[in-house]
Amino acid sequence: MLYFPFPAGKGVRVKIDLSRVEQEPLGFREALELDSERFDCEQVAAAMTVHLEGNVRAQGQIFQVSGRWAVSGPLVCSRCLEPVLWSVEEPFTVDYRLAAGAPTETELGLAEEDLEVAYLEDTELDLAELAAEQVLLALPMRVLCDENCAGLCPRCGANRNNDGACRCEPEVGLES
Repeated sequence: MLYFPFPAGKGVRVKIDLSRVEQEPLGFREALELDSERFDCEQVAAAMTVHLEGNVRAQGQIFQVSGRWAVSGPLVCSRCLEPVLWSVEEPFTVDYRLAAGAPTETELGLAEEDLEVAYLEDTELDLAELAAEQVLLALPMRVLCDENCAGLCPRCGANRNNDGACRCEPEVGLES
């Protein structure tokens, strides 16, 4: 896993001025703490620290951002709602173009290369947004604390993985 010997910036907005990249590539190495609310999903249990390392290169009208990212933090089990430690380390490449060069709604179609480009409103790239996007793309659709997780009791809400937590009688199913 990528490890940075400095603490993550909590709530810090780290931005790269892309106008400086046109002359030469620009490197970055950041540890960012992102609040769970930033992910807008019920799957993330608490803040996550995302480590980003890479560089930005200008290629004509496109700014190519590439490198590696790593994250470790708690997700929520889909069945019992208990926290589950999750970690990922992956490479990434994202192409950005300034919105001034973006296709407009009045254009009839988009070229295939336009579908693989993200658009920026100004010349600043927010690394926290990039980090959050990478995490969202990598989140599993469903997280389980264990393959055999018994989940929550539908009647009393107790975690059925804990012995004695639920004293409800099992439901009798109708047999056909």
